[in-house]
Amino acid sequence: MTPRKPLLKALAGMLTPDDVLVSCLGANARYLPHLTVPAPVFALCDSMGAAIPLALGMALQRPDRHVVALEGDGSLLMCPNVLATVAAARPSNLTALLWVNGHYESSGGQALPSAPVDWVALAKAIGIEHVERVADVASLRVVFPRARTARKAALLVLDVAFDPNEPIPPYSERPDEIRARFKIP
Repeated sequence: MTPRKPLLKALAGMLTPDDVLVSCLGANARYLPHLTVPAPVFALCDSMGAAIPLALGMALQRPDRHVVALEGDGSLLMCPNVLATVAAARPSNLTALLWVNGHYESSGGQALPSAPVDWVALAKAIGIEHVERVADVASLRVVFPRARTARKAALLVLDVAFDPNEPIPPYSERPDEIRARFKIP
């Protein structure tokens, strides 16, 4: 499995100023202030399960923007019903990236329940029209542009290595800094 940081850097390199990036997953939200991201970023650390619902609202409100959500498997496990809401709303400008590592990383690295979830099958069964699995940086570079141009709600399932010793940066942005960084013209 691929470590998180190379995947996150590759994604940031594919974003444009016309995109919007929403991350409520702790590790990703903690890395983003330290990366060059050309898109407006809303990265609220540790609000589990909120990235996809927030991104959906933004996508529906701003159909002129491609909205990208970063969500973790532990977070989505808390509220998988949001996928049904996305399927029903059918935004043509929303791509969610699901970071699957089998752990509640933000709260200390606890393992997820042992019941395996086939996220690709679940998303397809619930009605998400564009679903693909991503194994590494090279496949992300192929799959993400395809999701962007699909003009359908997309879920990309990224298999990410869990490293309990990963030096994840501390949360560094206060709410007023998040607001200032997130201005969308």
